[in-house]
Amino acid sequence: MFFGYLTVGIVVTLLAVAGSAAASEEPIRMRVIADRAPVCTATNPTRETVLWLPSGAEVNLIGELVDGQEWVRVTAPPALALWIYRELVRDGRVIADKSQIRTGPGQAFPVVAQLIRGEPVTVRGTYGDWLKIVPPAQQSFWMMRDNVEPLAFPAPEGESDVADVPGGPASEGEVPVEAAPEVSLPAPAPIVERFRPPVPSELSAFVLDEKREQGRPAERRGILDWGGVGSVSTPFCLVGRRGAGEESAPVCHLILPVATYGPHIGAALSITGTEWYVNGSALPVLIPTRVRMDIP
Repeated sequence: MFFGYLTVGIVVTLLAVAGSAAASEEPIRMRVIADRAPVCTATNPTRETVLWLPSGAEVNLIGELVDGQEWVRVTAPPALALWIYRELVRDGRVIADKSQIRTGPGQAFPVVAQLIRGEPVTVRGTYGDWLKIVPPAQQSFWMMRDNVEPLAFPAPEGESDVADVPGGPASEGEVPVEAAPEVSLPAPAPIVERFRPPVPSELSAFVLDEKREQGRPAERRGILDWGGVGSVSTPFCLVGRRGAGEESAPVCHLILPVATYGPHIGAALSITGTEWYVNGSALPVLIPTRVRMDIP
């Protein structure tokens, strides 16, 4: 009997250790190697694309890599958002069974998932009668295997893949060089408005920031994404890098016709127009006068 209990105890311990090791394994990170790569809700890039990722973007793989596979299953990239009708959500939870989740803010956009009553949703923004939400945790997406590659695995613990460089502890007889103290620069003085051009009709529902320069000509380039960033409700935003080495993030709100530009989410745009600042947003609203789309 004693040996029986001992055997059961060893098996349980081994299973616990194996489960712990599996839980601690990090998902495989994949990097986009194509110029642009579609993220799809199914293995059909023609009709099911919900986002285009630029070269260098990273995603988490679901499952394992298998030789010869045409598609890989991934988790939702941070930039990906879905939409739900506003009246179906109250206090952060779905209030109706089989609430449909769509790829865009309107019934013309495809349904990609359904939520049941009581399920929580995380709202990222709004546009009209629609809420921009984080994709449900159980929702996965697909990418073509040829468009991505696995990142290099990290070096074993205790080893470094970085060569020795100068700057370590000072050798005997050397005088360590002290780093120059950081100097805090004063905040720039606010821009004094001298002339305000006529306000475009697209901004009639917004309150302009009286302390900012308005209507300044601007030219911006970035990736088209759905709007609803923060408290400002615009149909789109433009995503780019605000500085060298920084991650991609919205750089401006964008007002364009939904029916015309909705199917082109993820496209690279070059836009000329005027920038306007509204209360409650640090990002400008760009009113385009010319739009150029780079279609591969």
